[in-house]
Amino acid sequence: MKPDAYRLKLETYPLVVSVPSRFQDLDPLGHINNVAIGAFYEEARGALNRKAFPLDLRKANKMRMVIADVHIAYLDEAFYPDDLVVGSGILRIGGSSYTIGQGLFQNGRCIGASESVLVNTDGKKPAPIPEEGRKALEALIIKTA
Repeated sequence: MKPDAYRLKLETYPLVVSVPSRFQDLDPLGHINNVAIGAFYEEARGALNRKAFPLDLRKANKMRMVIADVHIAYLDEAFYPDDLVVGSGILRIGGSSYTIGQGLFQNGRCIGASESVLVNTDGKKPAPIPEEGRKALEALIIKTA
């Protein structure tokens, strides 16, 4: 996955979350390791999903979001102890799925990008995204221009 140029700018993303780096995230070379990088994206995905689908909406509609696909592009190194900032937004919305686009930043530079496809299920099979949730996702769409 090679991210488009607009994805390398923090202002592209409608939702921004700051996540502290941890000493335990370091690899033997002193970089934040690739497994930890995935956890930074996961933390920001959780924030986006909580914003789009509050608990009462999830319970009322028996929603259960599952990850169907994740791609990560590692563009530069990340270091401890500086915080990381994750920008998140919606790239696409389908009937029962949606794609989250994310950029990972440290000290103002983009060090990575990710795309994740999530599917709404009823616990057993894909289920339509409720209208209220669809509107919340639309409000989080990434503007490319």
